[in-house]
Order: sequence, then C-alpha cells, then structure tokens
Amino acid sequence: MTSLRVQFEEHLVGTATAREDRFLFAYSQEWLRWTKAFPLSASLPLRQAPWPEERAHVFFANLLPEGVARDAVCRRLGLSSENDVALLRALGNDTAGAFRFVATDVEPSDRGARDRVLISSAELESWSTGEPALPAALENAPRLSLAGAQHKVAVVETDGGYALGARGEASTHILKFDAHRFPHLSANEFLTNRFARALGLKVCHVELNTTRARPFLVVRRYDREERDGDVKRLHQEDFCQIFGLSPRRKYEGEGGVSLRQIADAVRQLSSRPAADLLELFRWSIFCAVSGNADGHAKNLSILYDESGPILAPFYDLVCTRAFDGLHPDLAFAIGEERNPDRLHRHHFHDLARAFGIRPRLADRELDRQLEMADTAFARAAEELREAVDFSPALERVERAVQKRLRAIQNNIDQDDA
Repeated sequence: MTSLRVQFEEHLVGTATAREDRFLFAYSQEWLRWTKAFPLSASLPLRQAPWPEERAHVFFANLLPEGVARDAVCRRLGLSSENDVALLRALGNDTAGAFRFVATDVEPSDRGARDRVLISSAELESWSTGEPALPAALENAPRLSLAGAQHKVAVVETDGGYALGARGEASTHILKFDAHRFPHLSANEFLTNRFARALGLKVCHVELNTTRARPFLVVRRYDREERDGDVKRLHQEDFCQIFGLSPRRKYEGEGGVSLRQIADAVRQLSSRPAADLLELFRWSIFCAVSGNADGHAKNLSILYDESGPILAPFYDLVCTRAFDGLHPDLAFAIGEERNPDRLHRHHFHDLARAFGIRPRLADRELDRQLEMADTAFARAAEELREAVDFSPALERVERAVQKRLRAIQNNIDQDDA
C-alpha cells in the first residue's frame, strides 16, 4: 500500500494512503496540535478522523498534469496514464502550492545548489520547437509536477540559467512552451496577459525568453515568496480543489461549478471579499473581450498569504479564439449566455447581481474595459514587438479580440438605444 507524507516546510501535515488507485488522507497529530495549522483544502477541514478517498482524492488529482502533457510524462516514467497514485509519488516533490508529497519509504536528500540539475541549451531548444518538456535527467533529478495540459516545467532561475531544483527545493519560475498543435502559444499568452494588465487586472508576471529558435514563456510563480534569502512555498488551491471536484469537471458545462458558486466561495473564504468579487467580475468581462474560452475552475485560485486568503493573480490567460478547432464558448456562462458574441448588458447585470455588485458599478467596469480595450491592446502589442520582431500571434489575437469587441459593443449599443 503506497503512502505519501504530506509536508509543509518541516512539518508533517498528514499522510495520504492509497487504496487501489485512490488516496485517503489523515491529518497528523503534530499538525492538529500546531497553533498555525491550516487545512490542506477548504474541502478537507481539519479533523481527527481520516478523510475517505471519495472526498480526499480529488485534491491530489488536481495537482497532476493533464492531457497530452500527462501522457508524455507517463510514457517517460513507464507509468499508466490512469494511475494518479503512481504519478503523484513520482512528481510530488514540487507541486503548485505549499505542500510536498514524499513517499514514506524515501528519505529526502539534503537541500543545496550542488544538487541542482542545469537544463541544457539543447533541451531548451528542443522544447521551444514543440517537443514535450521532459528533462533528460528526469529519472535521476528531483521530481516536479504542474497541473495543466500545456508542456511546461518548474525551474529555479539561477545566474547560470534555468535548473531543476534540488530535492525539496521550491521552484521559482515556470517555463511554458509551444505545442505542435498550437504554434505561437507562448506569444499568445504573453500578449493576452499584458492586455489584461493594461486593462488593470491583477495578473501573474510573465516574460518571453527569445534566446531560442522560438520564444517561450517564463512565468514568475505567485505561490512562492523570498524570505531572508530563501524561497518559501505559499498555500494555494484552485476552485476544483476548493469544491472537491475532479479535474474532469473544471468546465461548468461538464458538471462543474458556475461563476455564482465561485463568487459564493470567494465571499466565504477571502479576507477582502468585496475587492476580490470585483476582480472576479473584471476577469469574467475580460475572458469575453479577449476571446479566452478556457477560463475554467482550475484557472482561478485562492492564495493564502500572510495577510489572509485572497483571490490569486490571474494566470493561463490565452486568446483561444485565435486557434482553429477549439470550442468557441466561454467556460463559464455570463448571465446564462456562453457565446461571447451574444452578450448584452443584461447578461453582465445578472452576473453582477450574483456577485453582489451594483448594476451601476457593473456598467462602469464593463464600459471602462470596452472603452480602454483598443489602447490597452496597442500597449500590449508594443510590448510583444519589443520582445520579438514579429509573431503571427499578434495578427491572430488582434483579429479575434476585435471581433469580440465589435460584437459586444454592438449589443451594448442596441441595449442603450
């Protein structure tokens, strides 16, 4: 029977024990006695009794890669792509958030820069052209994991380049690469992220690395913090984990939660609910305006920092409408409407009421984004051009954004006539 120690810094949080291919979880007595203890998840409150696998397993499953990225990792490790238990055992040393997952029969090696594995130029070159991001030293290096379908790897940024961290060391950045099916994805995400930032949204910090054949995205982790020269992990969880949902239910239309339910959770969890609900409303408008049809429950998180729980900076912002063959509808309905080209003012009013936001404030935010969109996009486009001389992503994203803007603005004009 496989068991994993769940660790926060030097504290034993509890033990995840596998029954067949699913984990149950029990908090340790040490953790329950600690005055600063906090739950593994909002869906797994502190208690003496173990949490059964039907409740606990989804938290762990949401830490793991998905889709083609998961398949590639499993092939490399010789694992079944359906085996969450074996995959978390292999990859649990550096996941999203504050916790490490270490097999009970393995003693972690000492931390230290001497144990880092520098990522070679050849590997970066290969990954930038669409090959799966699997380090050659993966079998012997510290394991790492990032949820999601895109090819990505968590790294420590060093003076000598990017490295896989020493065992137990927290990564500082995430490298994200284009995939063969989605060329110029990195430039698309950089542009969409900077577009959101120019509109005043709170976003994670991204840069484009242009030293290889194709640029790749470098994301500074918001769930890491430097303290006294050391990098500390911060607790965070996405809304699939908060609601105890399988990653297969991250879309509202596939059995997932609605924006109203997420707003209710923000109201209960956040230390500044009014500000975070307004941020969530802004993000919802932006997904419609920017053509981001993949803003699902795993792309929203609560970050537990020293000031209290807050809505995490927005991440994985991509104009999916710039790619052919992807679902065109929004991941979350806005006032019961998922097609962004059919959104009217009353749809945003319905969403605002669900968030507890006054219609006048909702109108002000909606009109502000629509009025600022051209200027904000031009600023983001200039930042992309400063990074790369030319990217096909610019024209494709701009065309998709302009189409959304015209459709929504025309609907709003009809409403106001």
